[in-house]
Amino acid sequence: MKALALALVLVAVAATRAHAGDPLRVYKELETEHFIIFYWEPLDDAARRVGVVAERAHRSLAPALDHVPDTKTIIFLADDTDDANGFAGVLPRNAIQLYATGPTGFSELDDHEDWLYGLVAHEYTHILHLDTIEGLPKIYNSIFGKTWAPSQIMPRWLIEGIAVYEESKRTAGGRDRGTRFDQYIRIARHTGVDLRLDEVSGAPRQFPRGNAAYVYGSHFMKYIFDRFGDDSLRAMAHLGGGYAPPFAVNRQIAKAVGEPFTELYGDWKNYLRDRYGMEEMAAERRGLRVGRKLTNTAEGNTFLRWTKDGSQLYYAQYDGYSLTRLRSIPAGGTQADARDVAQIESLGPYGLDADGSFVFEQSRTYRRDYSFQDLFKWDSTTHQLERLTHGARARDPALSPDGRRVAYSRNEHADSVLAVMDTVPDAEPSIVWRGDRYDEAYQPEWSPDGTRIVFSAWRRGYRDIVVVELASGATVDITHDRAIDQQPVWSADGRYIFYTSDRTGIANIFAFDTRDRSTWQVTNVEGGAFDARPSPDGTRLVYEGAVAQGGYDIYELPFDPGSWLPAHDFVDDRPPPKDIHDDSVAVSAARPYRALETLAPTTWTIALDSSNTADVQTAGTDAAGLHSYTLAVATDLDNGDTNIGAAYGYAGFRENLRVSASRSLVDRGARIDGVSQPFPEEDWAATVSLGIPFESRPESSWSLSFDYNVDWFRQVGEPEGLVMDPNQRVPVFPVTNYVQSGVDARLGFSNVRSVIYGLGNYTGFDAAAALRIDHPDFGSTFRDVTLSYSMDWYQNLHRSTTTLALRLAGAFRAGDLVRPGGFALGGVSAQDVVQAIVNSSRAGSTGYLRGYPVRSVTGNQFHLANLELRQELFLIEHGLSTLPIYLRRVHAALLLDGGTAYNTELTDKQLRMAVGGALRLDAFFGYFVPGTFELGYSHGVINGGIGEGWFLLTGSL
Repeated sequence: MKALALALVLVAVAATRAHAGDPLRVYKELETEHFIIFYWEPLDDAARRVGVVAERAHRSLAPALDHVPDTKTIIFLADDTDDANGFAGVLPRNAIQLYATGPTGFSELDDHEDWLYGLVAHEYTHILHLDTIEGLPKIYNSIFGKTWAPSQIMPRWLIEGIAVYEESKRTAGGRDRGTRFDQYIRIARHTGVDLRLDEVSGAPRQFPRGNAAYVYGSHFMKYIFDRFGDDSLRAMAHLGGGYAPPFAVNRQIAKAVGEPFTELYGDWKNYLRDRYGMEEMAAERRGLRVGRKLTNTAEGNTFLRWTKDGSQLYYAQYDGYSLTRLRSIPAGGTQADARDVAQIESLGPYGLDADGSFVFEQSRTYRRDYSFQDLFKWDSTTHQLERLTHGARARDPALSPDGRRVAYSRNEHADSVLAVMDTVPDAEPSIVWRGDRYDEAYQPEWSPDGTRIVFSAWRRGYRDIVVVELASGATVDITHDRAIDQQPVWSADGRYIFYTSDRTGIANIFAFDTRDRSTWQVTNVEGGAFDARPSPDGTRLVYEGAVAQGGYDIYELPFDPGSWLPAHDFVDDRPPPKDIHDDSVAVSAARPYRALETLAPTTWTIALDSSNTADVQTAGTDAAGLHSYTLAVATDLDNGDTNIGAAYGYAGFRENLRVSASRSLVDRGARIDGVSQPFPEEDWAATVSLGIPFESRPESSWSLSFDYNVDWFRQVGEPEGLVMDPNQRVPVFPVTNYVQSGVDARLGFSNVRSVIYGLGNYTGFDAAAALRIDHPDFGSTFRDVTLSYSMDWYQNLHRSTTTLALRLAGAFRAGDLVRPGGFALGGVSAQDVVQAIVNSSRAGSTGYLRGYPVRSVTGNQFHLANLELRQELFLIEHGLSTLPIYLRRVHAALLLDGGTAYNTELTDKQLRMAVGGALRLDAFFGYFVPGTFELGYSHGVINGGIGEGWFLLTGSL
């Protein structure tokens, strides 16, 4: 039974992995020598381009890592989001998923020569690195399918560091060449808060948090491979791919270069001290120009905008302790004078109108299957939102001086254009700039007279500032060099165009004088300066400054052209951008998508558990993720009883369709002469599930699902000791040989929100209700009904380190088959903590009636309340060098449990209440997997309560 339960869990997991999709999509595929590209219309030319750049990446990377995969790598190109990203994996087959969207205007990814080439180079590095499998792991995979890739359980900084290193080395761009990663490390090193190796190996909360694997990993790997050569990368990859014992990180690099990572990390820190010290001295020699600091919260103080009269500075603040807020500071004031304007989840860039209303971008669900950016207007008088676009893929909105039009960057298929529309719902946009294929437009800003728009453009490897005249469409380049030039804005009189550029190696604010085309350096900082905003009266200039605590604070300088420095000429030390021609690689003609070609089982798993039961499981999914299935067989080796389970999921409808079936044998108990005797019962079960997608909003979401379940229970054997003897009591059999079938419906809602430094969820609630009806009209032998509910509510009490959490749950059951005691409360579930670590299983942190024996109270309905007061005690943020254990923090909870279960009438004797407490330690295992150790004690205070202690590994809050 344990084996069957495990099999059915895996069946359910596999079936629910399929996400509902758009039935109008037309899927296609094409092929190159080493890749098969799957996509949907109208991405034909982008898919062919991916094939071309993928072959170029293969020619560059396969020799670098000394590995060629045995089979073609699958690439799935999707276009259902406005986020630029990609994913790669080698288990059970080599597969990459790419999104046909370039990076946003302000991103660590903005330094690239060819976005699709850089993206493929990064993800294909993962394939070549992780697919390098030799020795015992290779033999194992040849028998059971590809389930073991030793390098895949290395620290993320090693895996991602290698990929970013190659993404940069094999292109003229990449994050190792960009200045943003340099900025993060340089500022932290300057103030002595740069991350230790154990922190980078774990899951630090310190900025840049999860991005630390990319930031520190890439620069650390670059230092090693620049010092020891690419031969060391090849050697390390092959050593790691053939070494069976896990987590042998230092052994592999020590064999390759003679030193472990623990020593190399110290060498790298010394190198950084010298390198960044030179950069800082160069900045200091020119004279630092930083200005007055207006905020001190770090994290995010972004999207600076002056009101039309210059009396207020608006900005979005996210400090990690509270929800994102739009705030305003009076001119000449500081954060101490700030007031809240609005609280809007996922607030993006916005344009500010004269009356304080603003138009902003926000990610929303479009046609239930696409996560696109759209434009919304917040009214300063009514505080109501008005949706201006639907599925427009609109980013970086900027209002015209009269507030009647909005300019924005419109994401298309692997490129973007500059569009203008009236600020009314669903107005027809006009395209005012379109570059060549794959060019991008970002961050438009109107000239004071409303006749021109300045914006940042990516064109053929160059990120420059461009002005377009609306009447004629004529363009003028303000910059044209290999520096990353972005975030342009006009001065109030139209004379200057301010913009951010990393032309000095450190991002600073520059000013372009439109009268004589001279360029001036306005700031000179050691960290980074971004998003300049001159005040309408021409007396002040504010900008976002990178700070050591992580993120950005606001700084203010006097608007004084006399203090600006002449801009040095840009020194281009990069290799020239690669010109990868579309006809340089043979790409097959597109053909209709053939799911059957990739649906074959890819892995087999065989396991033997302690009850002498053997499990055999296999699974498969097609390349586009439309079809998925799982098959499982469990056999009791002692008696030959066999259980089977299967599931199938289809993601081609808007509704999520799942079908599953199983056959299992269970032991039931019959009373024979007063003694319980087991007899075998067969259960043939089938389920059809349908998930109905709703529009999900940043602040809330709904879910609705329906299931039709059928169970046919059949007696297949007699109990032992069954002899018809008139001297014995009459045998009593449980109900068997019947059909139980019915419909389940579940409705859920959530507006729960979290913050970075929170202790679990920050605020909001989620609620769900489910109804199950079994009836002869559905094919059931009997009539039954079950109604259940649950609700979780959270409220932060003090800067997110103190949280009140309440959980309510209950159920009611009635019908022909209902017997007394169907529900039971009492006790904390037992758990083998060691096995929980090994198997990545977790106990729940709530949902118990603690302080009472198991089945302390039973009935056909139950109601349970769990109240917790959570408090963070102290941070640990330490690991053991490169070992796969990282301890984050300790927190405590005061616990109050109340519950009851009864059949027909509630009495005082059926009430239960307990008080207790828990001490919790957050940790990460194996570099990737979170968990919380919980040591607790609770005591029931009424009706037979006991003292109960427990030690569990739960999921992290």
